[in-house]
Amino acid sequence: MSKYAPLAAHLKESERDSVAMTFEEVEATIGAPLLASAYEHRAWWSNNPSNNTCTRAWLDAGYETTEVDMKNRKLSFRKTRPRG
Repeated sequence: MSKYAPLAAHLKESERDSVAMTFEEVEATIGAPLLASAYEHRAWWSNNPSNNTCTRAWLDAGYETTEVDMKNRKLSFRKTRPRG
């Protein structure tokens, strides 16, 4: 099981088209700290499927990242396909 599986589950269970979270809420959801690069590099939150294992979690859940605010450490996930 991936470290980020709880994030995928959280997003899949959501009934919303957009899910706003702080980086700290993402950490609480996965039960572990994010890598330091998540706090340092906007590219860590990109929707490139080969970026990192966390990216696969939200993409596989049918979401993509939007409105990534590195300064305030928050972002939104937007649904990209119907729930299935």
